[in-house]
Amino acid sequence: MLTITLIALLCALGMVACARRELIVEQVVTGPETNCYLVYGPGTRQAALVDVAGPIEPLLATIRSKDLDLRYFLFTHGHFDHVMGLPPLRDTFPGAAVCMHRLDFDGMATQRDWALANLDPELIEWIKNDPEASKLFKFDASTFGVPDIFVTDGQELEFGKHEIKVLHSPGHSPGGVCYYVGGLLFSGDVLFRDSVGRVDVQNSSRDDQIRSVRRLYSELPESAPVYPGHGEATTIGREKYGNTKITVDAVNI
Repeated sequence: MLTITLIALLCALGMVACARRELIVEQVVTGPETNCYLVYGPGTRQAALVDVAGPIEPLLATIRSKDLDLRYFLFTHGHFDHVMGLPPLRDTFPGAAVCMHRLDFDGMATQRDWALANLDPELIEWIKNDPEASKLFKFDASTFGVPDIFVTDGQELEFGKHEIKVLHSPGHSPGGVCYYVGGLLFSGDVLFRDSVGRVDVQNSSRDDQIRSVRRLYSELPESAPVYPGHGEATTIGREKYGNTKITVDAVNI
């Protein structure tokens, strides 16, 4: 398990001096190399889980040991590699609201059939034979249930001393969203360190992806830490000028 804080990340990047932290982020890599994040405030004990893709025992241990009040399951999008871990946890935390954009929830019903009909046959064969990746084709979308909150652009969710702001960010998927809370961005598969989400999957859009990434560049401070759905954390400023796929003034996708 990797524990990350706002201040620790900024100090590591040499951007600020150490100061008192307000939100804590803990991370595990689960499922097919998908990041799941637990974010909580030490003062209020309210917590949220972002993109539960498989077993997350280290994060559950933190919730129990710190007696955290889990308020939300936040899903950046509906691709199976980000949602497969929810079904066994939903009954464990009945008070936690499941949040997803309606467009991506609707797309879950046809996701497997689209993949089988459109992905490269060699990739499909690899997925079927890889122990972790094969779970994507075995996942039953109906077990996810119906979200408690269909999030929309600009919506704000109460979260202790902060608010979680929803940024609808289509491109990788039509209902992709980012969550911005306490100066931290959880970007799902919209924005990665040195890259962006692929646009050759079901209902993806190259033009939307470019607009969504550049919206993040324009609306968020360059110092804002970015916690992506895969790979290492980064900052808005680092990607705004140095991303290999989309920067503020260049596109290579």
